[in-house]
Amino acid sequence: MRLLWALGLFSALLHVTSCLLIGAFNIENLGPKKSKDDFVMNHIKKIVLRYDIILIQGLQDEDGKVTEKLKDLVNKDSPLHFSYISSEPLPLGSSFFQFLSHKERYLFLYRKETVSVKGSFQYTVKGFERPPFVVKFSSTETDVKEFVLIPIHTKPASAVQEIDALVDVVAAVEQKWNNNNIVVLGDFNAGSKHVKAGDWKKIRLFNTNKNFHWLIANGVDTTLAAKSSNAHDRIVVTTEMEKGVLAGSAKVFDFKKEYGLGDQAKKISDHFPVEVELKLKVELAPAPDQPDQPDQPEDPEQPEDPEQPEDPEA
Repeated sequence: MRLLWALGLFSALLHVTSCLLIGAFNIENLGPKKSKDDFVMNHIKKIVLRYDIILIQGLQDEDGKVTEKLKDLVNKDSPLHFSYISSEPLPLGSSFFQFLSHKERYLFLYRKETVSVKGSFQYTVKGFERPPFVVKFSSTETDVKEFVLIPIHTKPASAVQEIDALVDVVAAVEQKWNNNNIVVLGDFNAGSKHVKAGDWKKIRLFNTNKNFHWLIANGVDTTLAAKSSNAHDRIVVTTEMEKGVLAGSAKVFDFKKEYGLGDQAKKISDHFPVEVELKLKVELAPAPDQPDQPDQPEDPEQPEDPEQPEDPEA
């Protein structure tokens, strides 16, 4: 078991050195009770270590203790150093109906060696159950130096309206930071159960223009539900950001298969992470100095042709 754990950790560390990887993971009911389960938390650690930045949703952490516990666990006995930035518990404010349900935070864990946070703001315009907590990141290693992540975990019953309203969040980011390198990611609840075939034409993020590119397509199963093709979790990028994405790199990370977990995988979450790689900056190495060419010897003087005797008189 220890050998398998070590191999898994080595694989995670190797992965982050070869690319800049961003993930989004809805961890079902990640709260005080779940954080006491060593099996669950150790596997969450393995998953987190794969990424340079990972968005975690489903975090029920009123006092921040679960977040601190996870951060400390990730950094324990690891050469990597992760920090985090998180939203307040959402929805914001309080009402009688909110006391009947839980609140969640958006949590970004990020590797300090490769990225840094340059700014953040909480989107407050009505229309979202858990309004996006927007974060701008910077990296010296990527082709795109600064990029913005917009997280979303929609309410299933209002998924169509919330996905549509993400266009307005993108516009707010562009106005605030004059930056169109934008990634929208998270649990859109965009499977066929909540977004019907006829609903897509109502969604500006999908339907109105070619400014947005959906990297996780319909029909891709992002959940552990048996015999389903529930593409709940998505990654969407702007056209400008797409230029900084490694083509074909967006996919689901099937930790159930990767770690050979079987039914135990459901203890971790009912969703798989979705992920995408950013292109690394290419630095051309300077051409090696050419060795000095040795002086070429001068051509030796050719002897003068000897005088030819005159032809004798005939």
